[in-house]
Amino acid sequence: MSSEAPTMFVRRASGLVRTVGPFTAFMICFTHTVGGGIHKLSVTAAYQYPAAFVPWSFLIVGLIAAIPTALVYTIMGAMMPRTGGDYIFITRGLSPALGFIASWGFWFTEVLSYGIIAWYSIDFFTGAVTAAGIALRDEGLLSTAAWMNTMTGHIVLSLIFVIVFGAIAFLGMRIYGWIINILGTIAILGCLSNLVILSIWGSNPVNAVAAFNSMFGANAYQKIVAKAFELGSPPVQSFSWAATINAGVGAIWAYIGIVSAVFVGGEIKTPATSLLVAQIFGTLVIMAYYITLPFLFYTSWQVPQSVLQSTGAMSWLQSHGVPADRVYFTALYAYVYNKLGVKGLADLMGIPPTHVMPWNAVTSFTIPLVPKGLAWLQIFNGFVVGIILLKDIPAFFVVASRMVFAWAFDRFFPEVFAAVNETFHSPHWAILLTMLGGLAGVLLIWANGGEEGAWVAAADTSNLYQFAVMTASLAGAVLPYVKSDLYEKSPIRWEIGGVPVVSIIGAFSFAVNFFFFMVSSAELGVDIWFQQSFWMGLGAFMFAGFLIYNQRRGIDVRTIYTEIPPA
Repeated sequence: MSSEAPTMFVRRASGLVRTVGPFTAFMICFTHTVGGGIHKLSVTAAYQYPAAFVPWSFLIVGLIAAIPTALVYTIMGAMMPRTGGDYIFITRGLSPALGFIASWGFWFTEVLSYGIIAWYSIDFFTGAVTAAGIALRDEGLLSTAAWMNTMTGHIVLSLIFVIVFGAIAFLGMRIYGWIINILGTIAILGCLSNLVILSIWGSNPVNAVAAFNSMFGANAYQKIVAKAFELGSPPVQSFSWAATINAGVGAIWAYIGIVSAVFVGGEIKTPATSLLVAQIFGTLVIMAYYITLPFLFYTSWQVPQSVLQSTGAMSWLQSHGVPADRVYFTALYAYVYNKLGVKGLADLMGIPPTHVMPWNAVTSFTIPLVPKGLAWLQIFNGFVVGIILLKDIPAFFVVASRMVFAWAFDRFFPEVFAAVNETFHSPHWAILLTMLGGLAGVLLIWANGGEEGAWVAAADTSNLYQFAVMTASLAGAVLPYVKSDLYEKSPIRWEIGGVPVVSIIGAFSFAVNFFFFMVSSAELGVDIWFQQSFWMGLGAFMFAGFLIYNQRRGIDVRTIYTEIPPA
């Protein structure tokens, strides 16, 4: 009678199946990335940072941070095509403890973020239902939209979205991949509808004035501009590079996800090819959209000088030394909305409160641009852009649950979380834990005052993401030298003058991501620093606990982290 020799890992095979092709890998990156960061935070950033030029924030972060990071992760993912992403890179190339702690922080980012995304999506659907109610003159739809816009509506719908998508995640990557592909395709239509609307009807700011007044009543646009300056402290300032960089917090959050395909590395059919398509081509496509949309958006909603003159705003600008081209209607609308409330804003414009659009969604400013005769396009744009946000949740679920699986597979998390369903080949306990984290993300925004806590939540998650990617970038810089045997077998082994490209880009990516880590850190209050310190300290305590536990069981911990986990 023979007995099977003990294994370093939980079992000799992961139990996951390679079902993900290049298109689905691309869609995982696209659906994870393109959502609230560009369609919400890029809109609110001009209100949060009046001195910023928001389009440049997204351009700068994309050029100097997103592309180098995507390159490092693609090369590393091809070298180590295993489920777990940068947890695998850092633990094998740099430090097991640092790798676990960085991944632990990023997991916190992921689960909170898809809860935040669920919350964000409500504003877009609210705009769509409001537009439908106005176009169809349906008070039932308008009342529904008004409820959706309340704190209760946000909480209820957000929790439902998290639970439903979590339940679907149990069905495995084959089915979840189809859902990601379908939602991603719809989202692309939403992105295109934004660009078409802004290009055709928003190319001249004067057209935006007429369009807004057509939807919300005569001189509604001018009334909001006048009231913003009358209130005394309008969100209008001269350009500042510092503010533009600080507004990059939203851009950082918007680019989270460009490297998400590596987290399902053990489920990708052709890792090197698929990661090049998903993370390099994908980042370039996403970056092109991230640059184009804000430029079109802020061009459309720059307040014309004729309106500044007629409302008396020009004299305020001249007395404060602010150029006339620094005034954006979206920021003024947000200011008046938050100062007067929904009813006060409605009274100002002379419309029912149910007709007021949210201040914090791109669709609130694309829908009014569409002529009344094309009400179907107004409704279509609102719903498909709402789906753009909602479709993020499956990708967040995949990434977060695979990190938990990887920890458990290495025996540094309760081993039950490495369990894989035999029918669907999904890590069901890891998915359940991730779902609970998403529910916590919804409650985080609620606890921080709803929308007012959204920017803080984004800074919180961006900060932990930056810590993970800068650490992974450092691992990429040193890995060819500390794991030369692994590097020699890599399918992507580019060199310049005998120096590995991954080392060059890794060092640069580390420096840039460290810089943006400091930028996002500056946005955090003492309470958030305390929260993060507690969470990261908990991760360190957990790693130490499992290290002691495994050593007492006779597990060769040192060897675990010198080996790549089995596929």
